[in-house]
Amino acid sequence: MATGVSLEIRDLRHYSSHALRPVLEAESRLWRARLNWDYMGSARLLLQYLDSRSLPGFVAVDPAQHPASVIGYIFCVYEENKAVIGNVFASPGNGRENSPESNPGGEIEAALLEHIIDLLTHSPGVERIETQLLLHPDGSHTALLEQAGFHVARRLYLARNLSTLNLEPIPALGDEFLLRRWQDTDLAAASQLIVEAYRNHPDSGINDQYRTVQGAQRFLFNIVRYPGCGVFVPEASFLVLDRQSSQPVGVVLGSRISPECGHITQICIRPAYRRLGLAKHLLHASMDHFQRIGMSELTLTVTQANDSAVRLYLAEGFRQKHCFDAAVWQRFHL
Repeated sequence: MATGVSLEIRDLRHYSSHALRPVLEAESRLWRARLNWDYMGSARLLLQYLDSRSLPGFVAVDPAQHPASVIGYIFCVYEENKAVIGNVFASPGNGRENSPESNPGGEIEAALLEHIIDLLTHSPGVERIETQLLLHPDGSHTALLEQAGFHVARRLYLARNLSTLNLEPIPALGDEFLLRRWQDTDLAAASQLIVEAYRNHPDSGINDQYRTVQGAQRFLFNIVRYPGCGVFVPEASFLVLDRQSSQPVGVVLGSRISPECGHITQICIRPAYRRLGLAKHLLHASMDHFQRIGMSELTLTVTQANDSAVRLYLAEGFRQKHCFDAAVWQRFHL
């Protein structure tokens, strides 16, 4: 790919956190401005992995600078026979021509994506590649991904102003249901719920962790223990239980992504219990808590093709703030 100036793509594992810090700080500023998301928690975790020299990926270096400095990076993680491209970013204002979508650093990001896609698609043990480019507007790298054989789905980043929130009363849960806060012991039962809720669902095509209990447990553990989706807020996370079976039939999980912004990381209902207003109950319970602790905004992501969920969120005052691509590549054997 022509960039107009010299550009070298090198192995990420040759670089320390010190070399990447300026790029991560620039990226964090963009996360804050675009998504109201404090990315530094994730960046600090990433810096730890960089110093261990164990994180697969690439950096873009401009050798014309003295000393040559890192101006972009990409990384991935491996999960058995799957690879997840965790992020790609190039610092804006680096002298490169912007992409047609006016994405600063877009050509550098494209070069990094091409390198890691070539690496992963030519790795015999990798049968599947997933990525969700949350920071980047949809269309920024869609053509490149599709040309590489990825299926691309559009996801929406919705936001709700909580500073003027006045929740309308909703009918009380029937006697057969119980609403209660999340507990650490809920991990296993909630994992089974997720598998049932996303069976034959578009999102299970985007994230295959939804397909197995083991995968769902790993997904939930990462939400609860690590800052990738913000800092988990158990007080803003709820389950609806069937009183007769004591099993969860719905769950909502909330995190804090900046001092003033909460984020719904997961909300789902067991199929047999849909259209009973349970999702609205869970959403209101989480919204109410975030407002009580002083959050002025609440955000969430949803796949555009999930019509019923999109309608619910719009009816509850959420509005589209951003949209991005989720992409999946699958190796096919003849």
